[in-house]
Amino acid sequence: MSEEWFSQKLESLKINTDNRLSTLSEIRGRLNVTPNLEVRITNRLLSSPEIYDCLEEEGAGRDKAKYRENCGETQRLDLVSDILSICMANLTLRQNDFPLLLQRALEHKKARIRTLALHTILKELQNQVNLNDKDEQSVGDLLSDELLQHVLKGLQDIETQIGNPALSILLMVLENHLHQPWVKESLTIALNKDGVVKCRTYELAVGLAKRSPITLEKVEFIIDHALAELDNDDILMQVNILEILVSLAEQNHGLLYLEKHQVYDVICKRVDSEDNPLDRLLVPGIMKFFGKTARVQPQKIITGYPHMIRCLFECLHRGDIANLPTAFDTLANLAHTQQGVSLLELNYKTALKEIFQDYHSYLHSLASDLKIRAFNSLEAIFTFEQSVCLEVNSILHTWFSYMSRHSDNMEFLLDYCRNPFPDIKISSLNFIRALCCFEWGIEALKNTAGLLEFLLDRKIEFDKDAKYAKYCVIELLADSNAFDVQTNLQLRSYVNEGPYYIQNLLDVAVEGN
Repeated sequence: MSEEWFSQKLESLKINTDNRLSTLSEIRGRLNVTPNLEVRITNRLLSSPEIYDCLEEEGAGRDKAKYRENCGETQRLDLVSDILSICMANLTLRQNDFPLLLQRALEHKKARIRTLALHTILKELQNQVNLNDKDEQSVGDLLSDELLQHVLKGLQDIETQIGNPALSILLMVLENHLHQPWVKESLTIALNKDGVVKCRTYELAVGLAKRSPITLEKVEFIIDHALAELDNDDILMQVNILEILVSLAEQNHGLLYLEKHQVYDVICKRVDSEDNPLDRLLVPGIMKFFGKTARVQPQKIITGYPHMIRCLFECLHRGDIANLPTAFDTLANLAHTQQGVSLLELNYKTALKEIFQDYHSYLHSLASDLKIRAFNSLEAIFTFEQSVCLEVNSILHTWFSYMSRHSDNMEFLLDYCRNPFPDIKISSLNFIRALCCFEWGIEALKNTAGLLEFLLDRKIEFDKDAKYAKYCVIELLADSNAFDVQTNLQLRSYVNEGPYYIQNLLDVAVEGN
């Protein structure tokens, strides 16, 4: 009975074009209230030209505009999209007719309809990964060549809503198909499209290449194309390419490939070059590239490219507002690992003293947003997932002493903790928390008159996030052996009460007495 009803409605769409909106609305309504939709019904709707014909424009010129107005183009698109989405949700990759049922949608001129089909494919692939507890690369054989061709075409689409799901699908399935000549041909076509499509293709190639040297070799023609673009005048494209290449540099085989092609040397020369003033615009992107590489390959960058490290220190010391945010982040990346900290101190001890002294000045003089960026970088520099070795502990203590002007306290941070603006207060408290992971940090806090009292005073804090930031510091202090018995009781009581505890009026009155 239900199948017959849908057949009648499809016939109505074909015969009575004036009532398409109401008919589509009826179909959507019935789909929404029908539990356990029969496969025959959803397949019938997905393969019926009547549904897709509702989106065909009739007439031309002024007649076309009038047609849109009279027939409610947006409403029709909404209704058809909803109907197709409900039907596609019932599809599975294991169906033999899966490609056929999506073909009309994948070839449709409306981007929204093509997007629905691509998201259906992506969702089904993800379901297979979750269902079989596999990694994403294990579903590469689930997509037919026919569907893969449509997805590759989607990669070439200027529309982000189409290109992004196509990219996600290809990252999951393309590795097993790279030997196919038509795949390489399609990717080559993408390389001749506009910048958005090219960057998307570069991202795909790097995402595949970082998995193994063998896969890198298969997509080398794409990465070579990207590297060639580092030598043109399109600064924005070069910055985007550097960002994409970072994940390749994080892998040993990827780093070897980039070094073999002298990518780092070429980039360094761009920084040195005075022939083209626009090259200076690349500096933030280049610093970011070297810094992110150094997070996982500290020795290669810190010892292998001293000019770039000196360029970073110059940016930090010069105080160029445009480059400071990236410079702060890059220094944090260089010091991300214990090896990075040791290598920086070993090779650039004098420069680092100046830089951390500059931090002290910057915290006073910079605008609020840059103050926060500086605090965030300091927090990252002094934060480690595991306990640090004695050598690194000593280096970090030395770096802190440069900032505190060898005063062995946190007095220079006190004003920021009391700042009325929550963002600055929270970022400074987070930095203090990082310092208090070290015994010398807790001692510096103890030596700061008024800081512990400020942290324990609940009555002066109203911002929820600031309360939590203070609580995190006190939690560390409560676990230390640095304080006397009475102070330890206060700290432990604060922790037990939680970050958002509010004293009642009687308690406050008693304390006042």
